[in-house]
Amino acid sequence: YTPAYFARWKVSASDLMLLLVISMAAVVVRCYKLSNPANVVFDEVHFGKFAGKYLNSTYFFDLHPPLAKMMFAAVGRLAGYDGVFDFKSIGLDYIAANVPYVAMRLMPALLGAATVPATYATVRACGYAMDTAALAALLVCVENGLVTQSRLILLDSPLVFFTVLTLLCWSMFWTVQDRPFSRVWWAWLLATGLTMGCAASCKWVAFFLIPTIGLSTLHDLWDKIADQSLSPARWSMHFGARAIALICMPVAVYIGWFSVHFAVLSTTGGDAAALSPEFQVTLDGAKQMVTDRDVYYGSEIRMRSTNARSGFLHSHLHPWQHDKGSGQQQVTIYSYADANNVWVVEPAYNRTVDTSQGLVPVRNGDVLRLRHKTTGRFLHSHDKRPAMSNDKNKFELSGYGFANFSGDSNDNFRVDILEGDPDIQGSATELQSIYSRFRLVHTNLHCMVFNSRKKLPKWAFEQIEVNCMRNCLPRMSTWHVEHAFHPNTTAGAPVRKASYRPLGMLGKIWEYNKLMADSNQNLIGDHPFAARPQHWPWLRRGTAYWGGPGRLIYQLGNPLIWWGSLAALAVFATVRMVLFLLDKRRIRLQLGGQRNQYISGAGFFALAWTCHYVPFFLMGRELFTHHYFPALWMAIIVMAFTVDLVTCRLPRLLRSAVYVAVAAAVLHAFHTFSYITYARTWTKDACLRAKWLPTWDLDCEHAIGGLKGTVPPVAEPVLVDSKPENGVDQAVPKAADQVSNDPKYVQPEFINLPLDNGSGNKMIQPQLVQALPADNDDQAHNEL
Repeated sequence: YTPAYFARWKVSASDLMLLLVISMAAVVVRCYKLSNPANVVFDEVHFGKFAGKYLNSTYFFDLHPPLAKMMFAAVGRLAGYDGVFDFKSIGLDYIAANVPYVAMRLMPALLGAATVPATYATVRACGYAMDTAALAALLVCVENGLVTQSRLILLDSPLVFFTVLTLLCWSMFWTVQDRPFSRVWWAWLLATGLTMGCAASCKWVAFFLIPTIGLSTLHDLWDKIADQSLSPARWSMHFGARAIALICMPVAVYIGWFSVHFAVLSTTGGDAAALSPEFQVTLDGAKQMVTDRDVYYGSEIRMRSTNARSGFLHSHLHPWQHDKGSGQQQVTIYSYADANNVWVVEPAYNRTVDTSQGLVPVRNGDVLRLRHKTTGRFLHSHDKRPAMSNDKNKFELSGYGFANFSGDSNDNFRVDILEGDPDIQGSATELQSIYSRFRLVHTNLHCMVFNSRKKLPKWAFEQIEVNCMRNCLPRMSTWHVEHAFHPNTTAGAPVRKASYRPLGMLGKIWEYNKLMADSNQNLIGDHPFAARPQHWPWLRRGTAYWGGPGRLIYQLGNPLIWWGSLAALAVFATVRMVLFLLDKRRIRLQLGGQRNQYISGAGFFALAWTCHYVPFFLMGRELFTHHYFPALWMAIIVMAFTVDLVTCRLPRLLRSAVYVAVAAAVLHAFHTFSYITYARTWTKDACLRAKWLPTWDLDCEHAIGGLKGTVPPVAEPVLVDSKPENGVDQAVPKAADQVSNDPKYVQPEFINLPLDNGSGNKMIQPQLVQALPADNDDQAHNEL
């Protein structure tokens, strides 16, 4: 659908007055009691913490692009936030820590408020009257879910703001189609690309703007081909202008914000372990890896999984404990460099290497063994299934050997060098640290040492599984030597060295985005408030954000708006289908003169809704109701258009009465659920009455009259977060008023809910998170 019927909007004095009133109302609704509660709420634990990381220039990883987080950091800096408060858990007190949380919440609140007048302007740009535009703005203004999300330090308010702004600019662009290549034409076209790039720089959900705008553009260009008054050269100019504004501009904006992100986060941090070594060396304070370049028989080496970046080939003195296993020594992948990652290169079983003429380098095609330096056992594979798979093409890797045993042929692996550094001579024929990429092929089983990226059970310290797999692709079976040392290297003799080459900016952006994609793909869990897309439009449930005595925040939309917008989409689909069938019979209904306007306007926003909703069904990752917010805004626009269509032939007074009735109904629903939007005090009975659907799992025990809604009458010993003495947590008695005000006492179930970085508590680096638990056998890591 191309909005070809968008007439130029001439802004009147009445429009300006109504915009002013709408804007003031939106600010009041979004900012009312913004300081309540004065505690960390839901995913503020992540995005507040990230703001501090920016202020301290400390690198961190997040599965979302950086713009919205940098906006929070900028506001925090202006408000006096020093980045020390760590936002580590829901319920922490902002006031006691002197955190300017109100200012940080004010930014998304104002962006949320700005979407209301932007909605009015969008509807007016589509050619609709002031009453319809005001109705659409009101629906957005009192949508409880959008209000809740915009009052907290979360990414969704900036996302929705830039998404709305993109479609507003695109709608305004269509009002000046009679003035192609004029300044105003270019301004709205470039503004569309700019805001689309900013939206994508907040969250990847904004990528759904690409098919939305793209399909509209393709339809427009296709129509222009049929315009005989348009020369091929002129058509090419239209194509080039749209390519510059809608492709080059968003890409440049996206890259630009990432460049700022990396320029600010210049100091290494704990999350940097998930990055490639080439990325890590670009950070201040990162260890600059310099090692012996050549790998010889007898060299002590540390091997890193090249593409997964999940760590090093590792072993420790613990046996495989799974039923299918051999009970031999575990071989895993471990994220940290320690002594149990060191292997000694030795000749193959029953073979020797002549070292009389000096050190012998390892060459492509050599068959060798790797002996674990700490335990003395050889890397080994045999016809046993690995811990995490029953695939007949996968085999267990283990450490095998004992005193006075020289090993066997199942210890033999062939070195196949896949590629070397083109600038380093010999790196494709001889094994060299850092520069040579290779695979280890078991000579008997013809399988390759393979990084499965699966987290092992606790008996393997939740490290990453490595096995031997046949017919595997190189990506997860490619390794390189990060550290090499030969004890017989002559002291003082020149030794060729190798080091990682730092990535350039584009290389860093590319790698970081691949990590984001992996992290999103692996974000699979069982969050208690996760919701699948089929449940979103009819508002099956919301999300618990916070709870205190007599109060709670439960992110739940205005049900009348959600259900009304869903009904409006169904009406549009029905009308469009009926019109299509009647057109086939040459019966052309005009819908009271509103056909072109309705089909063009509602059709475009129904297309936008489809592009922002349907793709979620293809995602296996964990999802939440707030992922629906951009699509919800588009559905609200269709709802306003549909109300206009239904009432267009009614007498003016009756039409106005319908509009007032719709407004009164949504305002009543907004007030009903304002208690869980603003964390207002309410009773258990009122909470129970607000459960319009049995699937709305509001915790009414937090309301007055519930088990958690009153102050405990006496003090009880409660563990507090104080420094343990002699390794024992101290139970510190609190006074009754202290206990009642402690969110960790009154709402333990909210404190302990799994969260995510915008979607549940899976806020993890790809690959790294699976290897974080310490290996109890690794002294070096325990000391760390």
